[in-house]
Amino acid sequence: MKLHGRRVHIVGSADLEADEAKLGYVHTLIAKLVSKLAADGATFVVPFGKEPFLKDRDSGPSIIFDWTVAEAVHVALKSGTARPAYPNGRLVHSLATSKTDSHIPANRRPLYEELRAASAVHLEFLEAGWSAGAFRRQRLAEVGDILIGVSGGEGVEHQSIEYSTRGKPVIPLDIRVGAAQRDGSGGAARLFERALAHPSEFFRVEDSHSAADLLDRTRTRDGQTDPGAVVTSVMNLIQGLLSPQVFYVRLLNDSLPEYAFTEAFFRDTVDPFVRDLGYAPLQMGAGKNEFAWMNQAIFDSLHHSSVIWVDLTALRPNCFMELGYALGNRQRVILSARDDTRFPFDAFALEAFMWKEAESLSDRRDRLLKHWERNFDMPKLVKAREAR
Repeated sequence: MKLHGRRVHIVGSADLEADEAKLGYVHTLIAKLVSKLAADGATFVVPFGKEPFLKDRDSGPSIIFDWTVAEAVHVALKSGTARPAYPNGRLVHSLATSKTDSHIPANRRPLYEELRAASAVHLEFLEAGWSAGAFRRQRLAEVGDILIGVSGGEGVEHQSIEYSTRGKPVIPLDIRVGAAQRDGSGGAARLFERALAHPSEFFRVEDSHSAADLLDRTRTRDGQTDPGAVVTSVMNLIQGLLSPQVFYVRLLNDSLPEYAFTEAFFRDTVDPFVRDLGYAPLQMGAGKNEFAWMNQAIFDSLHHSSVIWVDLTALRPNCFMELGYALGNRQRVILSARDDTRFPFDAFALEAFMWKEAESLSDRRDRLLKHWERNFDMPKLVKAREAR
């Protein structure tokens, strides 16, 4: 997998009475990992907020890791190894509420403000009253691409489910420093053990790799393995992951007059465009099929793809059905059509890329990149309702 533009979400916590030396090891490991990820073009999901410490302490290693991630991102940005923004969004994507600003620790305020001043942070504000942990974790899984779990409890376990049900890789680490809420059934360390036995439930790798072997090499051995060596192993695992998929919803009936133009658009423009962004194109009928029934293959692939590219040229009914599924499933959707297409619905909330047959490939790509950047994180069609 190409890391350029992938959003990495590092989640976890430690017990209030965790071993301080081991907790310090975890922070060192995370800082080194974020530095390496940033240098390779990754972006990050970082929930800004409070920074709690060990019991009866007002300083020292925190029992959560968000500010360690933010600090390492800040260092990468200042050193020039990371950029403020990429085609898939800002360097940092963060969920916020009306209380977020007041929760920023005074000593972290300069870091936070510098990241924002550099246009490196996209703050997405949640609907009032919808800041419960389960709702936040659902939204975080929608915007993130890769989850890395570190110890923790129920929150890490639930966040892992949210990512994996969307077909997104979950990489749990083996170190145990407890959980801030003292809940769950073992957090990331327990998930690490399960992933060794059932790696395909957590992530999928290229055929040339062994998923279990790549994960096993990330062992911290309770903090005894050099952090740099663990980082190298985690990076090797991530680089071995299958690329996220862009699922094509498009005209496939080659007997229709619009087919040749649509086919040329996807082969000459869309395929190289999504590959340059680190995605793997997925089109039904092209490539390996793991299902006996085509409808199952379509909707399983549709559900687990990172981006759904819907081209409505020729206005095929099945394309509208799959578009509706993707929108209802709150997936990233890129909409396109030949410039003479007239949509049979009010599409004010859906900006479509209208491609022209006579347009040069370079001009079309330039327009397409701008369209992608505007619509990659488009607002959801329906806002959550609040029960009062």
